[in-house]
Amino acid sequence: MRKGMKKVLALSLATTMAMTVLSGCGGDPGSQSQDNPDGGGKESGNDVAGGSTQGGETQGTGDWHDELPEDFAITIMLNDFEGSPNSGEYGEQILNMIEEHTGYQVEIQWVTSDNYDDKLSTVLAGGVDGMPMILSVNASKGLVVNSARAGAFWPIENLAGNAQDYPNLSQYDPAMAQAFVVDGHLYGMYMNSDKVGRFGLSYRTDWAENLGLAAPKTVDDVYNMLYQFTYGDPDGNGKDDTYGLNLCKYTGPLDVMQVWFGVGNKWVENEAGELVPVHMTQEYMEALNWFKKLYDDGLIAKDWAIRDTGSWKDDNYNSVAGAYCDCIDDGRRIWDYYTQNDIRSVTHPEETATMSFAPSISLDGTNARALATSLTGFFAITRAAKSEAEVRACLEFLDKMSDDEMLMLVMYGLEGIHWELDENGEVVQINKEDKALHKGYSGLNQMTPYMPNANPTNYVFHRTEADRAMTDAFAETAGIVVPNPALGYLGNSATYAANGGNLDLILDDARTQYIVGDIDQAGLQAAWDQWLASGGQQVMDEVNEQHKANK
Repeated sequence: MRKGMKKVLALSLATTMAMTVLSGCGGDPGSQSQDNPDGGGKESGNDVAGGSTQGGETQGTGDWHDELPEDFAITIMLNDFEGSPNSGEYGEQILNMIEEHTGYQVEIQWVTSDNYDDKLSTVLAGGVDGMPMILSVNASKGLVVNSARAGAFWPIENLAGNAQDYPNLSQYDPAMAQAFVVDGHLYGMYMNSDKVGRFGLSYRTDWAENLGLAAPKTVDDVYNMLYQFTYGDPDGNGKDDTYGLNLCKYTGPLDVMQVWFGVGNKWVENEAGELVPVHMTQEYMEALNWFKKLYDDGLIAKDWAIRDTGSWKDDNYNSVAGAYCDCIDDGRRIWDYYTQNDIRSVTHPEETATMSFAPSISLDGTNARALATSLTGFFAITRAAKSEAEVRACLEFLDKMSDDEMLMLVMYGLEGIHWELDENGEVVQINKEDKALHKGYSGLNQMTPYMPNANPTNYVFHRTEADRAMTDAFAETAGIVVPNPALGYLGNSATYAANGGNLDLILDDARTQYIVGDIDQAGLQAAWDQWLASGGQQVMDEVNEQHKANK
């Protein structure tokens, strides 16, 4: 074992971390010492450098497994999106199969998604003793970046590329991993996805057919569709009981749609070669006025800005709204709901209703654009892993969770119980709508980085019509996605790490307030000025300093 790993973690680490987290909104994490031998600074990068860097030659390291404590168990904290995940009749059996395959006992702490950020803050402020070894984190959060700087996580860049020890993880893309590089060190393994272009417009196929509307290609096409869905009696019942686009207080759909106008993805490079936030561009204002027109013309619900995300899809489920804009996956789920609940098509009553997807839209029908998915979900190895062997064990666990056998288990469950092969040799789920049956593996897919494959490769899967349409939509966005050029820089902006959440909120709130008429253009400008004065200018300076150096 390298001597650097034998150093005892300083007892003051927990205090340092707590102070950093508690002062996250006003402190300067850049003032933290960068030469703490047990911290995450530049001098600590070789603490876990037992393997090669990506692309380098693998170094012999001996059998580090012998150095693990006899009662060693992997501890991990995960998001609970389901409610009582990994439960039911087969939950214990499936977890035992995971432990047998990976070679590690596993202790999972489930935290409901609504409370995850609060729990994460508590865990990071509480010091090493209360931490799990593996944390699922959002690398774009200032709290997470501050914690990396304070020494909460192990840098893994000199281990993750070791193809001998980690045949799956070593295939990571350094460009994608850049989102969690802080001060030159990689602090986590990202959760891979085959859906880099996931976003787009989804709409009721039968409503469009009933009104004689073709698939929208331009912004005007979208407006006309939403107008007709609101005032054209799309369901043919003779009542004024429908509207166009279903929105809620989550403003992600506005990011998706404003890209159609030529707006960048959060940030854009201007003619001077500098990165600026998109609210500083003419295209942003054009998109914002279009959103306001949708609202003023009654094509979205008047109370959309206070609607809860938990009931977001309800108006689509209940045939009140005809369109939905966010992840195309969600459009497919609405389609699944129609199928499972026998919601009939208004144009073909013998069939259930379906959704159509329009992932590539632009101002004039040319040079279509789609918002790129930002991979900010990472697995961080915390200082609760107290030795090089324990860090390696955590990485080996994540690596083995990406094996096809594990992907199959955590995504689909047990053969003969949760899935079976049909007459064509394709995997089909058994009683997919029976949530109690599938509780045995639900949520466990939060425990794999899906590296390098986002889906199992050793089976052919039966795809419904909805699945095939969704896959086609993803393929359509592949060449037109618009990335965020500042994503890798924001994590290393001290000001954004300390105050990014508040700065983002200023812009999001101003956009919403302008759309619903609470402020005018002067009020909008005042909010933008507040953003600059509250740290926005410093963020731009810090981002562009990195951008210039990178060039």
